Amino acid sequence: MSPAAAREPEGQAGSPAPSDAADDEAVQDDSTTTDESPRPPLGDEPPPRPEVGGVGFVATSAPPPMPGAVSTGISFWVGSLAAGLLAAGSIVRSQPQLRDRFAAEVVERDPTTTLATAQDAASVLVWIMVGGLALVWLVHLVLVFRTAGGHGGARWGLIVLGLLGAAIVFVVQDVLADPDVYLIRDLNRVALLAQAGLALIGSIILAARPAGRWFRELRRRR
Repeated sequence: MSPAAAREPEGQAGSPAPSDAADDEAVQDDSTTTDESPRPPLGDEPPPRPEVGGVGFVATSAPPPMPGAVSTGISFWVGSLAAGLLAAGSIVRSQPQLRDRFAAEVVERDPTTTLATAQDAASVLVWIMVGGLALVWLVHLVLVFRTAGGHGGARWGLIVLGLLGAAIVFVVQDVLADPDVYLIRDLNRVALLAQAGLALIGSIILAARPAGRWFRELRRRR
């Protein structure tokens, strides 16, 4: 065998195999396809999302904050409710003295009436007064809560009842007044006057223009 024939297989072994070359070309084609993939045109991109936060964002559905006029008027009404509780408790505590005084006045005006009958009638009168105070107190309590919730009708109810109640208390407070005690020491009278005065001040504040604007704005948003 000649030397040239012996070297020929070595040269064939050194050349790359056809399958390896095909794999390299496939890898190059894949990389080229991945890098040069077509992008969607600019017109097909989704529009930007609207801004839902930030400094300039304001929630239009949020109710306006309660102004100072409304909160102050409600505070005076809460004080009136507390004074009403004090007045009712004081009248119940002094019920025997009130009964005897009312009975004595009835017997003095009508001597034919017995003392026992006058005392029974006076006792019924005192408890009617206590029940009336309790009923008015509950109505005021409901109206105060509804006014704090932004209901304009409850606000006008408080204003009307506050003005009428104050006028009535100032007129009839002499019925519960003890003539033998100074005004400052007469707890029944002081508590009733405090209740009427606080309710009157709260009603005037709630009837003011700033409070009315807030209630109108709440009614418009509903």
